[in-house]
Amino acid sequence: MRTWTYGIACAAVLMIGYGCDTSRADDAAEGTVRVADIAGEPDKYLGQTVTVVADVEEVHSPRAFSLDEDSPVAGGIDNDLIVLSPQAGSLSDIDDTWLNNKVRVTGRVGKLSVMEIEKEIGWDLMPELEVEVEKARAVLIATSVQRVE
Repeated sequence: MRTWTYGIACAAVLMIGYGCDTSRADDAAEGTVRVADIAGEPDKYLGQTVTVVADVEEVHSPRAFSLDEDSPVAGGIDNDLIVLSPQAGSLSDIDDTWLNNKVRVTGRVGKLSVMEIEKEIGWDLMPELEVEVEKARAVLIATSVQRVE
């Protein structure tokens, strides 16, 4: 009887493991979250500090840029993630030379009003960026931004 129970348990583990999505397991092992994950389920990440590795899609200002969604199917169409850097931080300014370069960004995921975001980052958003932030399901307030080679 014991062998039979052990055999069923082993078979169940193998069947569960067979259906796993290994790409997400790789991301979790590296400690990163995909842009598509945040875009697809922003409430799951609100208030959490995460690390995202993705390409810079658009530079909005020296302290604001968007990360390209790596899988439009997973998160929806045009669900890039807006990254904002606090004024008081020691982060480098971002310019157009960063476009289409892969970066590693660590920060806190938030969905705040424009006024709350401006208070947190210490600078006023340009009107065009305010519109983007209001439409966004979540933004990433960066504590670290690094180019990835």
